[in-house]
Amino acid sequence: MDRVRIGCIVERRYLRQEMPQGVIRLLRAEGVDTDVLCTANGRFEPRRGVFRTGDGVEFDLNGYDGIVSRGRDARGLDMLCYADAVGLPAINTHAATQRVRNKAQMAIELERAGIAAAPTILAADVAALAELPEEWFPLILKATYGDNSQGLRVARRPEDLWDVHWADDLVLAQHYLPNQGFDLKLYVCGERVFASRKPSPFNGDRNAAARPARADPHMVDLALRCGQVFGLEVYGVDAVETADGIAVIEVNEFPNFTGVAEAARHIVDHVLARIAGRVAAPTTLAGAPPR
Repeated sequence: MDRVRIGCIVERRYLRQEMPQGVIRLLRAEGVDTDVLCTANGRFEPRRGVFRTGDGVEFDLNGYDGIVSRGRDARGLDMLCYADAVGLPAINTHAATQRVRNKAQMAIELERAGIAAAPTILAADVAALAELPEEWFPLILKATYGDNSQGLRVARRPEDLWDVHWADDLVLAQHYLPNQGFDLKLYVCGERVFASRKPSPFNGDRNAAARPARADPHMVDLALRCGQVFGLEVYGVDAVETADGIAVIEVNEFPNFTGVAEAARHIVDHVLARIAGRVAAPTTLAGAPPR
């Protein structure tokens, strides 16, 4: 049997992080031919499916058995789009990545799937948010395509909005849900779900250590259903535990899996099983009526 070949599409900012470096090391240790396609300063030719790095090295996507993606920049997404178009297994796919990359679309699809989530408002500008009833506040403002908590703003009262200068053409605002100062992090690889609690960036001690947690059946069901909504395989679910239960804040493709023991091992096992056909490609529940 021919050796398995995998292309890892990696955005420059993630090159030195344990994810994906731990996965890449383990793949190579197991004899998998693994190329790292750093999307910085390169160009992609859709006609041939060839990516050329800034140093002139060419990688033909058609020569791989599968793709692993860690990033969401334009060139990486273009290559993922090509992989989807030619039927090349990709973790995660272009379609799934785009659906969680756009936080407005994410909020709509979570709502349509009947998943308990933080109430969200989409507005043309912050002035429109000031007209919301008092009970909507505090509000957390997010960039539609932001990640890693970049650009988050908190408006505790309507008058706080007048000091906000928002450059995007859409304002996404989530109603703040009271909690105990820790966010619930659910990390998923295939059907395996891991949990931890991390200090909240808004009302927790930022220097507090993450707390390991056991993913109970409700957490497992919630996390897997989020993956089904978007068609994700390796992903994270950010949530908060409130007096009314767990509410999803957002879903992210390929997180860092911070604090998860043997995370790279679980991911590699899933990737190789998918390529070998032992694990089926994901299906989506997006647009399904609420349960």
